[in-house]
Amino acid sequence: MILRSINSRLLLSLTLFVALSLGLSGFALDSAFRSSAETALEEKLKANFYTLLADTDAEQGELVMPELLQDPLFNRIESGLYAVINDQHGEQLWRSPSAVTQTSLPIAAAQVGQFQFSAPNSIQNNAYYQLSYAIIWELESGEERHYHVHLLQSAKPVMAEIAEFRTSLWRWFSAIGIILLLIQGSIMRWGLRPLRKLAHELQAIETGQQQQLTNDYPSELENVTHNLNLLIDNERRQRQRYRDTLADLAHSLKTPLAVLRGLNSNQNKPDNTQNIDEQITRMDDIVSHQLQRAGSKTTDTINTLAMQPINLSPLADKLLRTMNKVYADKYINSENRIDTDIQLRADERDLMEVLGNLLDNAFKASQQQVVISTDASKEKTLLISIEDDGNGIPEQQSQSVLQRGSRADTQHSGQGIGLAVAQDILNSYQAQLYIEKSALGGAKIQIEFPRL
Repeated sequence: MILRSINSRLLLSLTLFVALSLGLSGFALDSAFRSSAETALEEKLKANFYTLLADTDAEQGELVMPELLQDPLFNRIESGLYAVINDQHGEQLWRSPSAVTQTSLPIAAAQVGQFQFSAPNSIQNNAYYQLSYAIIWELESGEERHYHVHLLQSAKPVMAEIAEFRTSLWRWFSAIGIILLLIQGSIMRWGLRPLRKLAHELQAIETGQQQQLTNDYPSELENVTHNLNLLIDNERRQRQRYRDTLADLAHSLKTPLAVLRGLNSNQNKPDNTQNIDEQITRMDDIVSHQLQRAGSKTTDTINTLAMQPINLSPLADKLLRTMNKVYADKYINSENRIDTDIQLRADERDLMEVLGNLLDNAFKASQQQVVISTDASKEKTLLISIEDDGNGIPEQQSQSVLQRGSRADTQHSGQGIGLAVAQDILNSYQAQLYIEKSALGGAKIQIEFPRL
């Protein structure tokens, strides 16, 4: 099973690493200690050999040994230290009093002039360390005698010493391992705290308790948190854009629906079928356009160079006719003062949306008169103005009415998003919208389009 927790992965990896490291270290120390103990034993046996050699004599070709040797261990039965002397043919000439009860001792070969030290293959109760040395004894007659001296040390003391060392070693290593794991666990908990904080903040964002990730993160996570904040902001803007688009769509369809409602009440007019088709086509264009805007980024700047110039006067006439039908009961005197040769590079659906929303607001607020005009006196900009003779927009509200849901006129029905929709579209064209006082007495909405 794959571990899904980073903490569990690190803890398991560290546990294995500590166990392996301490195991190898323990094995190395154990081997070093055993080697050191055996080296010390070899030196001790060499000293015992010289002591035994000092007690040895040969008279008339016969080996002569004293009854009591200098090293008391040779004199005590089963002391663990034994000595055996053989001739060159392997015949036993003498054994120490300590070896009297030993029926069989493992005797290895000896070489003249060279110590031979051998350790048992396995440390058992009946195992022995052995030091062998062969000497040539020259008698007074000139005859030479070969003596093979073998010293044997029981492995029990070494085994007990090694066992005690191992017990102490692994006890300490176990304690060290536990301490290391506890320390590393604390370090990991401290080191992974930013990730736990990140998870808590993401959960808080998901539940709406928090808007963004904080900036209090280590440098290794700064890029991650920054990108997550960008992703969260983009998702929030996208969600808001969808909501705005639905509101814009509903707002945009109000006018065509109002026209259709008016046409439905006057079914006997001969041009109703054409007008209905016109409004249905417009509604279809509105739906397609709004869906297209919902899928695009709000910060996209529209390139108008590839667009065909739009004649503004016929477009304004079309919109004024529609508004006159919607607000037929108000008998508004609408006037189009746009020169017939005035053109603007823009998407016709965007212009219909912007001017339609502004004219709708003007007709709704006006008493008797609405005027749309242009000013092309400036070389790089085109100014479009929509004026009415209503109550106007107070100067202190000229900015707040551009916000969604904000309305200066509370006497008429509406959602307060017409100006906001127009402002969103104009931002894509880098156009500016201004609210002023009209000479007619009401509001004057001016749009300044850049001309390329």
